[in-house]
Amino acid sequence: MKPSFEELDAATLRLYRSVLDSPRHRRFIDAIESHMREGSSCKAPDGVTLAIVPGAFYRENPRSGADGQVVREQAGRLGWRVELIPIASTGSVAGNGAAICRWLAEQRDSRIVLVSLSKGGSDVKLALEQPGAKQAFAGVSCWINLCGILAGTPLASWLLSRRLDAVLYRLFHRVAGMSLDFLGDIRRGPGSPLDFGLRLPAHLQMISVVGFPQRAHFTNATVRYCHRLLAPHGPNDGGMLLADVCAQPGLLYPVWSADHYLRSGADIGRLIAAILTFVAQEMRACRPAHSTTRATA
Repeated sequence: MKPSFEELDAATLRLYRSVLDSPRHRRFIDAIESHMREGSSCKAPDGVTLAIVPGAFYRENPRSGADGQVVREQAGRLGWRVELIPIASTGSVAGNGAAICRWLAEQRDSRIVLVSLSKGGSDVKLALEQPGAKQAFAGVSCWINLCGILAGTPLASWLLSRRLDAVLYRLFHRVAGMSLDFLGDIRRGPGSPLDFGLRLPAHLQMISVVGFPQRAHFTNATVRYCHRLLAPHGPNDGGMLLADVCAQPGLLYPVWSADHYLRSGADIGRLIAAILTFVAQEMRACRPAHSTTRATA
C-alpha cells in the first residue's frame, strides 16, 4: 500500500536520525560541523588538484549547479587548483567512465581529490570498473560524492515510460536539443549498468553529501513532483532513494531539509568549505580521510 506523506516524512526523519546516531558517521559529522562553526580556512595541500566530475546537462543548463559552481567558488577561496573533467554532458555512464579513467591516467604527477555531482557519481562508479582503473585511481586520495546516483533511480524508468507526463518531458528535452539517451543507464534494478556493488580501492576514501527532505521542504515544483513519484519506494531526495545512499561505503553527511540539488537546506557553500578543510587537514597529516573512525554502523 502506498504510504501517506505523513508516514514518508516520519520514515525520512527516522533514517536521518539513524545516520546521526551511527558510529560510522558521527565523528565525521561532528568534525564537519565544528569546521562550519569555527570557519573553514585551511588551505589546499601543495600539489593537489580538485577534479570535478559534473552532472547531466552541465553544459546546457549550468544554472542547475551541475557544473560544480559552488564547489569551484569555495575551492578557489581556499586555494585549491580546480579542473573540470571534460565528460559528455549527456553521455553514457560507460563512455564517461572511460573518459574519466583516461583523464586521471594523464595526471601522473598530481594528487587528486575527486568531486562528483548527481549523475557524475554514476560515471565515477563506472570509471572504477575500467581495465586501467587501478593505475588511474592510484593518485586519487578522496572522492567527495555530492548527491551521486550510484544505485540508479526509479525516476529513470518513469521518464522512459509511456505515461503522458513522461512523454511530454521527453518531448520538451528533444525540442530543446537535449538528449535523454543516458536515462537507460541510470535505471534502478536488475540488469541496469549500475546494478553492482561499488568497489573502492583500499586507499580511496569516499565522502557522500545527501539531502534528507520532508514534503514541506521542497521549494522546486519539479523536484517535489519527483519526490511524490518516488514515494512508493520510500524516503528519497526527489532524485534517488535514501536507503540506497545509506548502504554506500564511506562517510556520509546528511543535510536535513535539502533536496537532490542541495537546495533549501544548510548553507551549502559553508558545508563544502568545511569538507574541503577536513580533507586538506587529513592529507597534510598524511593519513586517509577515513581515519576519524573505523567503526561500522
